[in-house]
Amino acid sequence: MEQLNSPTIEFYSVEYWQENWEKLVERVENGEHIGVENENGNKAVMIPADDELIRIYTELNNDAQ
Repeated sequence: MEQLNSPTIEFYSVEYWQENWEKLVERVENGEHIGVENENGNKAVMIPADDELIRIYTELNNDAQ
C-alpha cells in the first residue's frame, strides 16, 4: 500500500485548486496523488479511484445507489 504521507505528494492551496481544477484533476486521473491544504493546515489528498475503492464506496455507502 502506498503511503499518503509520502514526501512525493505535492500540496497546493485551496485557491490554487480553484484556479487550476481541470489541470490538477487531469494529473490525478493520470495516476498522481495530489494534495490540497487550507489556511488552517488541514490537508486532503486526491488519488485515482481503483476498482477496490469503487467497490467499497458502492457496497458500503447507501447514498451511492
